[in-house]
Amino acid sequence: MRSFSFYFCAVFVIFFLSECHTMTKKSVAATKRTVINDSIRVKFQLVAYGPELPTEINNPLGNNGYKFITDTRGKIWILKNDSILPNPFFNIYDKIGKQDKNSPVGMIFSVAFHPQYAMNHKFYVCYNAPSKVKTRDAKLIVSEFTASATNPNEANIKSEHRVIEFEGSTVQDNGAEMAFGPDGFLYISLGDDNAGDTTYRYHAQDLRYFNGKLLRIDVDKTPYGIPDDNPFVSVKNAKPEIFAYGFRKLWRFSFDPLSHQIFGGDVGEANEEEIDMVTKGANYGWPAREGDSSFEKNISNSQNGFTSPINTYTHKVGICVIGGSFYYGDKIPQLKNKYVFADWNGSMFSLLKNKSGSWERQPLKIVNKPLTHFFICGCSIDADQNLYVMGYLTDKENKEKGVVYKLDHL
Repeated sequence: MRSFSFYFCAVFVIFFLSECHTMTKKSVAATKRTVINDSIRVKFQLVAYGPELPTEINNPLGNNGYKFITDTRGKIWILKNDSILPNPFFNIYDKIGKQDKNSPVGMIFSVAFHPQYAMNHKFYVCYNAPSKVKTRDAKLIVSEFTASATNPNEANIKSEHRVIEFEGSTVQDNGAEMAFGPDGFLYISLGDDNAGDTTYRYHAQDLRYFNGKLLRIDVDKTPYGIPDDNPFVSVKNAKPEIFAYGFRKLWRFSFDPLSHQIFGGDVGEANEEEIDMVTKGANYGWPAREGDSSFEKNISNSQNGFTSPINTYTHKVGICVIGGSFYYGDKIPQLKNKYVFADWNGSMFSLLKNKSGSWERQPLKIVNKPLTHFFICGCSIDADQNLYVMGYLTDKENKEKGVVYKLDHL
């Protein structure tokens, strides 16, 4: 993202802007990604206002159609029949207490519901917790909670069981996403953004650190277990939790329900955004590489050993990629069998693998864009193959309002 001196939504955008990037000049490799210029026409259907900063929608199996909206401002909301219930399902401030409005403490990055949630009522929250009493210092925590035994519309805030904790000078800005894979394990992405700290040393290439990695753990063991086939289990001085590495900020990843392959958007720093197809043990190049560009000159940027993105775009197209999901529904035929994702600047795209094996990117044209600017923070799909985008609107006075839209055909 280009250098922005303004901050939207105080806490969230301090995180999101640092996550996106500060523009500097870097060399761009000659590699080109296939683009289809004709756009797919779709429209927004307003679902709800309400959550302050919505970033994802979860739809646990066997939960009677309830959808859960992650609100970065410390809450989880229930969406039922396209209406948000008046009281939050979960409010972290009931646990940690009220915080200063500019404090990063209490920010929720992601929520994941156990595959057996309908039976065990377990869900997992990645949030910034206070590292010391009465300070703004934060550490990143993944905790297990359960829903209330008497009220399914309410979480038991006292049920917290901490699964894993992350410490570090920029960790409060490096939370990203969690999701359960088809294998039943919990996947956690952790960023390697310096968050404006010029003394920060990137760790994405160092297997001794969690930063810049996608992790995989077994939460059915206490406090958690390491899957036997994790790629670095037997590697000396490597974190056994690591599944893949070399990311700057894997802000939103998902599993293709047909191939079970992981696809995600890795937020760039200086020039490019990228979509990755993530495989076990692979290295995606950060900070030596950024998309198809060279980034850190003092690190070997040879493609040998690096897995290339399946698609990239420059900051002439977008400024902060928002990973999405594969769409296999029938309501929007033009998007069927395609990976649908977005950019923070309000743009949307689809990806489709062509016969030659290249991934073709095609823009989506929103025919009824909001009159005020819409900043997209999440792009999700539910169990009924409905596509949602969410984020916040800003008016002329830079006042923000959280919003959730559903995509529809013309």
